[in-house]
Amino acid sequence: MEDAKLISKPDISEPSKRTGPKPDGITPFKTAGFGLRLQAFMNQPMDPEIEHRFAASLLKMTFYVPVQTGHRYATARQPDPAMTLSVAVTTYLADGEKYIPAFTDLTKLQKFLAGAPNMTPFRSFEFTSEELMGQSKKFQINGVLINPGNESFPLTQEYWQYIHQVAPVVVTRAQNPKSTYQLINPTPRKLEGELRRTLRKLRHVKQAWLVGMKTTEDDDYQYTIIVDYVGRPDKFEEKVSRKLALAAPRHLPYGSDIIVGQLRDPVGQEIKARVAPFYTRKSGWFD
Repeated sequence: MEDAKLISKPDISEPSKRTGPKPDGITPFKTAGFGLRLQAFMNQPMDPEIEHRFAASLLKMTFYVPVQTGHRYATARQPDPAMTLSVAVTTYLADGEKYIPAFTDLTKLQKFLAGAPNMTPFRSFEFTSEELMGQSKKFQINGVLINPGNESFPLTQEYWQYIHQVAPVVVTRAQNPKSTYQLINPTPRKLEGELRRTLRKLRHVKQAWLVGMKTTEDDDYQYTIIVDYVGRPDKFEEKVSRKLALAAPRHLPYGSDIIVGQLRDPVGQEIKARVAPFYTRKSGWFD
């Protein structure tokens, strides 16, 4: 249980509210059901795959947060007036710590506000988990309380650091010669764009291909990135796989993982011969 007495600190002066449609064919993690994945994790907390999936999702989630708007008037030090936001803070009675209440859908947020009459002036804004955890750390708040009154999951600063170690879900493996692949239709443009931004920072990757791949052990095709990697083999997991997998979850369908393979694998050579790369590193000073 949580108390209903909330305060309007800290201030966030430049919010970035997300608007516009979600990627076609992608069901956001929050819409698909945070409760279901949390329950799976609670039922099998020692299962590394379930834990990795849960942690990777938390890293890229967005939440609705009760916010109170205000105005900052012009001063000698800050001559330009601006709108300010003050996020609500609640106390989680289970540990007595203060958290920013965050909700995976508007229905849960509205229900929470209805039970707290002093919250009437608050509006809902959308923030990423990274933004909220950064603000809570800045103002020495324990973290984010996800869906208070429902799942009431405390995303603490300590756990936030931990999930950066166990996430993302990444399967790096030598591809089975019996693997089959197919083009992804429609082309996931937003996923490709996010991966390109990451690949530009990886100087040991020359090209990359994105396909759907299935082995004899898989029931469905999995999103797969094949990269032409020219760095140290023992650094591939750390320098490439982990970074690409961190960039992917936000634009993957619910429940999907990303497989990261290398061009030297047998199926990689076939893909190079038949599929156009979605990324090619430019050879120039300004790359």
